[in-house]
Amino acid sequence: MAALALSGCAAAYVQGRVALAEGRWADATTHFEAALAREPGAPEALTGLGVALYKQDALDRAEAVLRRAVVAEPARAEARLYLALVSWRRGQDQEAVTQLAALRGLDVHPRTAAQLDRAARVMRLAGVPDEARAFVAASLEDELAWERDVREARRGPRMPLEPVWLRAWDARDPFPRSWCP
Repeated sequence: MAALALSGCAAAYVQGRVALAEGRWADATTHFEAALAREPGAPEALTGLGVALYKQDALDRAEAVLRRAVVAEPARAEARLYLALVSWRRGQDQEAVTQLAALRGLDVHPRTAAQLDRAARVMRLAGVPDEARAFVAASLEDELAWERDVREARRGPRMPLEPVWLRAWDARDPFPRSWCP
């Protein structure tokens, strides 16, 4: 019975991540809420719900959910980033910088750390136009997605860098026998 309950939570969470990846924010919200109904404090589902709400401009609710995710798991980079972005969009620049500093303190790739530092410098400037705010937010979202992709690729199975036939090929023989009929 517990396995069925867990699989239902996992399925809803996975469907929520897929909906997020496809830009279906309302569907993602529904799936993450279903996952949270089964496991109320799951930081992964809280983060996904917070991101979906942020994407729908439901900033008050997104902030509340993302704060719960950060309390549940302080080292959750995605929750920290979107909490910073909620503050940034609201014009609460100091809070955004504080959240970026907390994110910067996590184990992030040096490229991501450099991008966070650049964004924090921009956030400290007065009178940043809305277009520039949107650009900074999008660049941070893209950077975190890049880092997530790199981490997943490193965790995945190692693939050979070249095809098997190339490793067995003798450069002195322009027509290897295995290629001839």
